[in-house]
Amino acid sequence: MPSWLQELLVLVSMLPSTATGVPALEVPAVPVTSDVAVTAPSQVFADGFDAPYADRWTHVSSSTADKVTQASVDGRTVVELRPEAHLEYATEVPFEPGTTYRVSATLKMPRETGVHTSFWLRTNDLQRAGEIDVVESWGDQKQCSRVQVAYYWRYAPPIGEVECAGDRYPRDMDAWHTYAVEFTYQPPGQDPAAEAPAPTRYFVDGVETWSTPHAPVSAEHLRLQNKRNCPDEQQPTCGETSTTPSMYVDAVTVEVVGRVPSGVPADLTAIRETEAGAEAHVLSAASGYAIYSNQTPLPIEGRGWRFTGGDYDGDLATDVYAIRMAGRDTAQVQVLDGGNYLHTSLNHATIVERRGGLGRTRFLAGDADGDGRDDLYLLSNRNGDTAHLTVLDADTDFQTRLIDVDLPVPPLPRDRWRMAAGDYNFDGRDDLYLVDTQAGANTAVHVLDARTQFTSWLAQTTTAAPALDSSWVATAADDNGDGRADLVLIDRDAGGATETHSLDAASGFATYTRELRTVLGPTTDTTWTIAD
Repeated sequence: MPSWLQELLVLVSMLPSTATGVPALEVPAVPVTSDVAVTAPSQVFADGFDAPYADRWTHVSSSTADKVTQASVDGRTVVELRPEAHLEYATEVPFEPGTTYRVSATLKMPRETGVHTSFWLRTNDLQRAGEIDVVESWGDQKQCSRVQVAYYWRYAPPIGEVECAGDRYPRDMDAWHTYAVEFTYQPPGQDPAAEAPAPTRYFVDGVETWSTPHAPVSAEHLRLQNKRNCPDEQQPTCGETSTTPSMYVDAVTVEVVGRVPSGVPADLTAIRETEAGAEAHVLSAASGYAIYSNQTPLPIEGRGWRFTGGDYDGDLATDVYAIRMAGRDTAQVQVLDGGNYLHTSLNHATIVERRGGLGRTRFLAGDADGDGRDDLYLLSNRNGDTAHLTVLDADTDFQTRLIDVDLPVPPLPRDRWRMAAGDYNFDGRDDLYLVDTQAGANTAVHVLDARTQFTSWLAQTTTAAPALDSSWVATAADDNGDGRADLVLIDRDAGGATETHSLDAASGFATYTRELRTVLGPTTDTTWTIAD
């Protein structure tokens, strides 16, 4: 063998092997499944005021540095707020719809009158204010029976619920007590005045004192305040004539304590392309897909559209994402409003992908960052040897990338593999379901974790479903209201009708939650698309 050929063979042997680097996707010898993500309270942040407060708190309104002091009181490291002190924490309580937070502060409030002290939260949108007054006190003054708690969902004018709760609070509020609230964020498209699935609950020293059936729909900011409470003619020195006008704060803590399912199973949307555009046939989940909740032409023009379903604006209604190529590297995206029966558009956008084009890209909608809005997932093959995922942010009209990553899987043939997005482990983020319809005698599912940017597995397991032919499609939806996205396999021609077969995520897809024959006829014709 010539020496040059020997050298060439050595160089070739040193090249990376696709087969070794990205192995075939198979269920491991020991299948993988995962439990729900939130199983015990976990701390988000806490401030014990052991470091300079100004690093984390900012002054609001007339508050200035001379009104706030850090000190040691009763053996505790505290921050002292004198009259007209008003602080806001620099970091918001992370906005993740469905997540329940406990926010607490250990306080020592003035006993005498003249000041109005409070621990409260509020969003930055005054028309969606979500003001949570955890505790307000006027010392021994009889105003609102000495202690008030409240929840306002709008300002200008203030609209909400107020409770005079002095009979449920300690008489010695000038001693140390811990005041807390628990609330569950609702999706951003919800009416801030609407009743929520989980109440906002108020506590003192661990004992519940009040609740309201309302909850915030945007990010909350923590506030500590001590303001004067006396007639104008006594300003600006009122309160300071008291011997103890200050409020002392020992600690402020924010914890995640759980999650609450939305309780709204997704309707099933079937879209048929027509000569003029497309029409939607929406099957009601509440009826077991036995009736249509909506049948309507879609406000799009022309042919060649691809469709997927998701909640673009966080109103818990399934919107339709319509995508059409506008060149090799460019696509138009139009989101049709499920909250308005798909009659109007929520978004018109153009997306560009210059690293391989968009022609064979698969499109899904899912919430990758937990903000309650479904982003656009683009799945493609990178250089023909690796599957790649790009996630475009709904919050910026799909103009920024949230995630751009090679997946730990090879290219997956379309005739065998189905893909879906759903929250497998109930952490508020939509994971990626890769469904192998021909994994031997059964269908298998592999779930990549959105929280790790789709680099680790939450599940790799064989399901109770048999192997399926190429006419079946798959979606992911919470079919039983437990907060976890079940695997919904759809038979597009089951003896003249479309059927759904839902596999329970909590069982590792080993049991069916329900199997339904829908009102929809066969949908195997290429003009039909099923979008959950």
